[in-house]
Amino acid sequence: MIRSTEEFRVIVKAVRRVGTPLVAVRTADPASVITQVCASANGKQDLAPFVAWDFIGGLHGRNDTGKSAVSKVLGENSPWIGPGDAPAVAQRIAADTILFFLNPQRVWDPPDVVQGIWNLRDVFKAGGQMLVLVTPPGAAFPVELQNDCDGDR
Repeated sequence: MIRSTEEFRVIVKAVRRVGTPLVAVRTADPASVITQVCASANGKQDLAPFVAWDFIGGLHGRNDTGKSAVSKVLGENSPWIGPGDAPAVAQRIAADTILFFLNPQRVWDPPDVVQGIWNLRDVFKAGGQMLVLVTPPGAAFPVELQNDCDGDR
């Protein structure tokens, strides 16, 4: 278990440096996780695209490069996309993007969602992207993802 913000940042930098494509974070404070991951993005905070998917906002950029990355895959009028479509769209997202998927435990049981998340593994490894699955403490991961997600399982 990670005990400090600094320890968390060190781990984020390490998984980013080695190109880990799927990361799971169990937390009671998702906003803090997003802030810390963005601040730890190998010194590229202003350059790396930060994108998030949630139930209200759909897929949206969290910084200017993230907004541009979303616009390139969805168009200027970025339509709302559901959780089943988010992983498919994410396969086309810009290199080095960090994508936060918030509350995936609510939607990862259907086969298309869990398969879509798993399919990002090799695509993201090749392009330097990282999917951060942000769940509450105690969330049980699907069997299909347990060996492919780095993080607290």
